[in-house]
Amino acid sequence: MIQGITSNFIEQAWEYVEDYISDALKHGIGEYTTDDIKQACQEQRMQLWIKWDDDEVKGAFVTQLLNYPQLKVLLVLLLGGKTFIEWRDEVDDVLLRFGKEHDCKYVEFFGRKGWGNYLKDINYKEQVRMFAKEIV
Repeated sequence: MIQGITSNFIEQAWEYVEDYISDALKHGIGEYTTDDIKQACQEQRMQLWIKWDDDEVKGAFVTQLLNYPQLKVLLVLLLGGKTFIEWRDEVDDVLLRFGKEHDCKYVEFFGRKGWGNYLKDINYKEQVRMFAKEIV
């Protein structure tokens, strides 16, 4: 089961997800700390989601609603956990439903690998790649 954590329960949930959040942040460029993410979730600027399997937390992810001039997008900012492939489809369902509820046109997801081969020779270090899926 994937559960969205309301802002007033972020503090209680944080001990279960902080390591997953911290590990995911290691792949970024230092734009956020775990405290930044926690505060943004408490202030409802971001959303925290937890993947539970019985009584064990298998992972967590953080989303953010973005308002571009032409459309609204649900950004998956961070995702970390165990055996993600086993709960990937459940995450996708949650994202599409939540995005649709908030009138988003796409889900954006940033991850690692790929474009670095095309950018190495001009001194870029590969950090992330973005995936997008239209919400229909």
